Amino acid sequence: MERRRLLHAGAGLVVASVAGPMVAPSVAHAGTADTTGAPVVPDTASRPGTAGTTGHCSGPAVSTYGIATFTAAIVGMTVLGDHAYVVARGQNPPLLGEIDLASKKLTRTVRLPRGEGGWAATVSGGQVYVGTYPTPDIYRFDPATGSVTLIGTVGPAGGFVWCLTTAPDGTVYAGTYPRGEVWEYSPATGVLRNLGVARPGEQYVRAIAADDHFVYAGTLPLGHIVAYDRATGAKQSITPEPYGGAACLLARGGRVIGGFGRSVIDLAPDGSDARVIPIPATERLVDAITTTADGTVYCIGRPTGTVYRRDGDALVPVAAPTPADEHRGLFPLPDGTLLGGAGSGRLWWLDLGGGGSDIVELIDTAMSGPDPVQSMTYGMRGTVHVGGHFSITTHRPEDGSSRRIQVAGEPKQLRMAGNKVYAALYPSTEVVELDPDRGRVRSLGFVDNDQQRPTDMVYSRLTDQLLLATAPPAGRLKGALTLVDRSRKRLTVYQDVIADQSVMSLALDDRPGRRIAYLAGDTWGGGSVTPARPSATIVAFDLWRRKVLWEFAPIEGYASLQHIEVHDGVLYGLYKRLAGTWFAMDLDSLTVLRSGKLPSYGELSVHRGEVYASVFGGLVYRIGPDLAEPEQVLTGLGDGWYNPPQLAWERASWHAWAVSGRELARLRLDPDCPPPATNRAAVSPPDEAVLESLLAN
Repeated sequence: MERRRLLHAGAGLVVASVAGPMVAPSVAHAGTADTTGAPVVPDTASRPGTAGTTGHCSGPAVSTYGIATFTAAIVGMTVLGDHAYVVARGQNPPLLGEIDLASKKLTRTVRLPRGEGGWAATVSGGQVYVGTYPTPDIYRFDPATGSVTLIGTVGPAGGFVWCLTTAPDGTVYAGTYPRGEVWEYSPATGVLRNLGVARPGEQYVRAIAADDHFVYAGTLPLGHIVAYDRATGAKQSITPEPYGGAACLLARGGRVIGGFGRSVIDLAPDGSDARVIPIPATERLVDAITTTADGTVYCIGRPTGTVYRRDGDALVPVAAPTPADEHRGLFPLPDGTLLGGAGSGRLWWLDLGGGGSDIVELIDTAMSGPDPVQSMTYGMRGTVHVGGHFSITTHRPEDGSSRRIQVAGEPKQLRMAGNKVYAALYPSTEVVELDPDRGRVRSLGFVDNDQQRPTDMVYSRLTDQLLLATAPPAGRLKGALTLVDRSRKRLTVYQDVIADQSVMSLALDDRPGRRIAYLAGDTWGGGSVTPARPSATIVAFDLWRRKVLWEFAPIEGYASLQHIEVHDGVLYGLYKRLAGTWFAMDLDSLTVLRSGKLPSYGELSVHRGEVYASVFGGLVYRIGPDLAEPEQVLTGLGDGWYNPPQLAWERASWHAWAVSGRELARLRLDPDCPPPATNRAAVSPPDEAVLESLLAN
C-alpha cells in the first residue's frame, strides 16, 4: 500500500509564507465528494452550522474544503557544483528540487517514480543519487537531461534507504532499515550488491561514510561504527563501546568523525585513539557534520539549531540561522559560507566570517505541496486546527480562510482547552500553546526523561490539566505519562508508569465522581528492541493520589494497544498488534464483553453516546455501545493521514472533521443515516509493514 497523491481543486494553492502568522489562501466554499472521490452537487445541509436541518441524511456524506495542510519539509539534501538538491517528504511521489546557489532560487523540480520521501542523497560523477522510502529504492538523477533512473530496490516494502555516501573513486554506498544492511553501487560497472548486515540486532544503518579503503556504517539504536573492507567485504566493529544512536558520519583526513548519542566521536579508522566530545547540555544530538577545506569541523545541534565549531575537544557556538529546527545537511561552499538545510523546508547561507545569514523558505516555492495530516482538533467558532510537518494550520471553513503557523517539530497531538490549542511535538517532546486568533505560540516545556514520540493527549476539565502519553526512542521500552499544568507551565512526568511499555493512549473515566485515567501500553516501546513483557496491558491511574490502582491485559499475547476510550463504565480498545483487533471491557469486573476484527488500526472516539473507530484505509466504523458486530459508516476516504486516523467532532452535531485524500473534509456520521451504497464494497487492509515504517519515520 502506498498513499495516493491527491490534487483536487485546492491543491495548486501555495501558502504565502511561514516566517510568522500568515493568511493562507483556501477554498471559500465547500466542495463535496462521494466516497469514490467523484465531484457531486454541493449540499447546503452539510455546511458547517446547519446541523439538524430537514433531510439531514440526504446529499453527500463527505464535503471537502481544500488542502488540509501544505508542506515543503525536506529530508535528503546534497550539493553538486553550483546547485543544491533537496528531497521533499510527505508528498507522494517525492519531489526532488534543484536550487541555484548563486541566485538562491528554485530552478527545477522533478518527481521520483514512487515513495513518500528520500532521507538519503549523494553525488557521484556529475549525477545525483537519492534513496527513498517506504519502498527502499535508489534512483539516479541526471541534471543534464533531467532523467531519473531506478538503480535498484534494496529491501522489503516498508524499508528505508536512510543514508548514502560516495567514496573517493565514485562508488556509492547506502545504509538501510529495517535489515540494517550496507549496499554498494558501482557507477562504472552498474553492479549493485549487498555487503550484509552491519551489526546483528541493529535495525538501522543510520549514517554512512567512506574513504579509499573502508566504508563505515553508524548503527542505531546502540551506536556501533562498523568498518567494511571495500576490497574484501570483511567487516568489524571499530567501536570501543556503543556510543548511542548514530545520526551523522564522515571520513576525512584519516579520521572517522560523527554524531552518536550525546557526543561527537573522533577516532582512527581502526577504532584507536578515540576522542569523545560531549555536546552542549542544551542539545540532544548532532544532526549534521562537515569539515571545511582547512580541516575545521562544524556541526549543528538539535533541538536548538545552533551551528558549532570544534575547537580542540570543545564545541564552540557560532550561530543559529534557523533556531529550534531539525537539520538535514551541512555543506561548506567555495566562497567560505556554510549551507544548511532545515527539516522544516528552509535553506540558509551562513557567513563564517561575519556571522550573517540568508534564508530561503521553500514553502514559497514550487516545492510546496499537500501534506499528510499529523493531527486534528475542532476549535472555537467553527475553526478546525490541523497539524502538519512543522506547522499548525487553522481553518475557518465558513469564510474559506486559513492561517499557517510554523512550529518546531511534528504536532503528533492537538487538543483544545479553553480558547487555546495545545500541541505535543515530535521529536523534541515540547508542549506548546497556540492562541489561534493572534497566531502566538508559547512553550510550556519539554517532557524529556528519555521520551521522544507523543502518542495521545486528553484534557481533564476536572483538574484543568492535559494528560500526555509518550513513547521512548528506538532501542528503549519505558514510556511515560505527563501531567501538564497549563496555567503554571509545569510538566510532571511519570516514567515507566506501565512497566517496560510505551504509553500509547489515555482515556478518562466518564462516570460521576471518578478521578481515574486509563493508560494503554505497547510492549514494543520505541521499536528496535526485544519486548520484556508478553502482552500489552492497561493500567488505572488515580489522578489525585498519583498512583497505579491496577494493571490488566485484555487479550493475552497481543503486543501493542493503539487506542482506548471509555464510555459508561466500558473501556473500548483497538490493537496495533494484532492490527485491527478491538474489544469492549467492563471496568468493574475487568471482563471482556465483546471483541472482533477491523481491517486495520487507528483511533477510537466517543460522541453523543456512540463509539466510533477511524482506521487506516480510509474507513470509519461504529463499534458500540450495543453492537454485536462493527457497523461500517464510511469508506473511500483515502490515505491522507500520517499518523493513525482521527475524528475531530463538532460538539452539537453528528458531523466530524477529518481528511478525504489530503483535503480537509466534513463527515456526516449520524447513526440514523444509512451508509452510502458505495461504502458496502469489500475493503482490502493496508500493508502493515508500510504503516509501521511511516509511523517510525
